[in-house]
Amino acid sequence: MHPLKGAKSSRGQDRFVSEGRKIRVETFIPRGGDSGASLLVLHGATGVAFANRFIAGLSELFARQGFVVHLVHYFDRTGTIHADDTAIPQLAAPWSQTVADAVAWIHAQCPAVRIGLFGYSLGGHLAAVESVRNPRVNAAVILAAGLENAPIPPVLHAPPFLFLHGAADTRVPIGEARQWEQALALAGGNPEFHVYPDEEHLLSLPCYADVVRRGTEFFGRHLLLPVAKDADK
Repeated sequence: MHPLKGAKSSRGQDRFVSEGRKIRVETFIPRGGDSGASLLVLHGATGVAFANRFIAGLSELFARQGFVVHLVHYFDRTGTIHADDTAIPQLAAPWSQTVADAVAWIHAQCPAVRIGLFGYSLGGHLAAVESVRNPRVNAAVILAAGLENAPIPPVLHAPPFLFLHGAADTRVPIGEARQWEQALALAGGNPEFHVYPDEEHLLSLPCYADVVRRGTEFFGRHLLLPVAKDADK
């Protein structure tokens, strides 16, 4: 299915609690029914209300492909609207814990669900951190992610990873994503990597469509269980 087509999803608001703080979640439910896979989507440093509002659009498009999608407002944990280079290293730990709590929240609602993480920029870094330490994460798609001078944590769990990055990204140089790729490979993982030539930190619209296409195919391979064949056929 083309990523810009398909039945629209229904959209609602959820909440969970992280260290006593209520965390908002925008949930997109596919109209075609639950596929048994959930995606947690994490925005970048400009939050959801401003430049990262396109993340809600990507969430909608993923839901059209059959995934239940949860756009997590993890900035609610710290009362943050926009995170600058000073705030990011100071607040990364509570945000990371909030992402872990989001995964636990999804698992508590449906223990059998397969969980994928999709993160952009700062959210991509947080998604990668959670994915290498939490065995409940079954796959991760990381877009334009990295965090300057932040050490990559021990890879305790190496699920399938897909990295998507613009070659001309100066906000988060592609080398930071390559460091993640190397760490995963050394831990026995088999990460996939796609580079968008001449693209910067904010991609062009055709590239965002390609992100949805590639992400849908990748999550489909690793989150959706194959349908059993009819024994009589």
